[in-house]
Amino acid sequence: MLKKVIAILSLMFSTTALAEFSCEVEVNRVLVYANGSVNVLHSGRNEYTYICNLNTARQGVGITTCAMWTSMLQNIQKSYAKAIFYYPGSGDCSTLATYGSAPVPVYIGSIK
Repeated sequence: MLKKVIAILSLMFSTTALAEFSCEVEVNRVLVYANGSVNVLHSGRNEYTYICNLNTARQGVGITTCAMWTSMLQNIQKSYAKAIFYYPGSGDCSTLATYGSAPVPVYIGSIK
């Protein structure tokens, strides 16, 4: 019985510690700067968020992943589809930190 209680408590605390949120948004702008920085303006925040860098890894996101994300976001924008950004931590799209303070997404995908 004690083992079950401990298991349930550990699941409760680990879920709380791993809070996450996602944003399903329209992509309005994808900016690629000369230094490799990629910033996105989407309908969930209406401010630019820095997602990755095409020249150097940023918070665990390598340059290959960054290139794939950039291409995907440009295609999403062109096709008027929606993107999903999945972030670690608590929050929501409207309060997402902007520019260089923005967290790195866990993943980015396309949705219809």
